[in-house]
Amino acid sequence: MTEEKATPLLLRDEILIRAIQEEDLPALEWDGEYAHFRNLYRRTYEEMLLGSRLMMVAVRATTGEIVGQVFLQYASDDPRFADGLTRGYIYALRVKAAYQNQGIGRQLIQEAEGHLRQKGMRLATIGVAKSNAGAQRLYERLGYRVLGEDAGCWTYLDEKGNLREVNEPSWLMGGPLDSGVSRGNAG
Repeated sequence: MTEEKATPLLLRDEILIRAIQEEDLPALEWDGEYAHFRNLYRRTYEEMLLGSRLMMVAVRATTGEIVGQVFLQYASDDPRFADGLTRGYIYALRVKAAYQNQGIGRQLIQEAEGHLRQKGMRLATIGVAKSNAGAQRLYERLGYRVLGEDAGCWTYLDEKGNLREVNEPSWLMGGPLDSGVSRGNAG
């Protein structure tokens, strides 16, 4: 008989959501799976220090393990995503596979929405790959609706300095921040 790894079942108070610290950056690579984003994480962290973004992580209170992440952008060159005044962009939402379907993604979104509300924003936007039906369902349960499409074409330098191109057609979804409390019980 083989022993299967059990999925850890967590209670809401076992997860702490906080702003990232510089020493957390390597953990965002998730044991090498996302090492190609190393330079992007560093640049985003530097922009957070300047006040234009926020990077948050979900941490297991008992072990300190980072099990999820979400980033915020307050202003963008494309005001459909974030205009710096009334709408902010929530992105890079990710929860480790062993911790999915336990409400951590919802907690991360709610915390992100709270930060946008504190900045006086009235609308949160989220991009979701058209191929990611599960994430789209989560966002819809939280009150987000499709606002339009995005080609999802962008580039970045990977950890070796190579230019990488991303082509991920996406839906741009939005939800009013004033109804965050009612969305908090969804899903």
